[in-house]
Amino acid sequence: MIKANVKIVRADLSKHDYIYLVPLSDFHWDEPQSDHEAIRGYVDWIASHKNAYTLLNGDLVTAPTYKSAANLYEMAEPGQLIEFPSLDQCSNELEALLKPIAKKILAACSGGHELKNVFRATGTDWTYNLMKRLGIEDRYCRDGGVLLIRTKPANINDNTFFTAYFTHGYGGARTRGAKINKIDWLTKVFHADIYIMSHDHTQNLTRANYMEVPEWDLSHPDVHRKILVSTGAFRSYAGYPLRSGYEPSDLGTPRIRIGKKVDEHGRVSPDIHASI
Repeated sequence: MIKANVKIVRADLSKHDYIYLVPLSDFHWDEPQSDHEAIRGYVDWIASHKNAYTLLNGDLVTAPTYKSAANLYEMAEPGQLIEFPSLDQCSNELEALLKPIAKKILAACSGGHELKNVFRATGTDWTYNLMKRLGIEDRYCRDGGVLLIRTKPANINDNTFFTAYFTHGYGGARTRGAKINKIDWLTKVFHADIYIMSHDHTQNLTRANYMEVPEWDLSHPDVHRKILVSTGAFRSYAGYPLRSGYEPSDLGTPRIRIGKKVDEHGRVSPDIHASI
């Protein structure tokens, strides 16, 4: 028998008919190439819309070491002064940035930079401590997890909820197809409505449809949709991405609309869309 120790986080958002989920990741806040204004723009949008929420999907900081791909010594132009914020300063700034939307952060996980460069070297879980500062450490899933979302019932018999499987991501991929294949593999790991992966600094959206017979007396199968979301990043094109020949990508992240629809027989089904 296989035992799965995967954390489940629940968000009861039943005051909303539908919500927007805007997953944020790959800030790389401590690098000069991090676009702080673009990040603030997304945070402000989430704050200003009552039905907008987010999850933090890792690599909020780079935390470079002498072994990492991103190196401290390349954080300035040749011959210029190297100025680089400490992780404590990053924690202070990100706490101030995210505090107004802390209740809208439904879940969070760490990325490769926090885990490889900080946690494995020191035993300190930087992302957990940031979540603790925000008072939402109970929503933290270090390696990723499952987010359950409930919106307003569509009728008296409606007990529909939505499942989002999220993790930061792994490995290298150059082509769009290779990046989509990585998130497609998640559909073989967990049965969910939404899959969210980051890491590749490239916004991608696709879907996977499947059929099932959820009720005994149905005369034909139901077709259900899985939404696969690769989040974007907020780091401009310089340094190791340029040196390694990676394709430049747009800054930002997709937006997911999560709601329901009711057919002529009163049956409720998920109505999920995503846009870039």
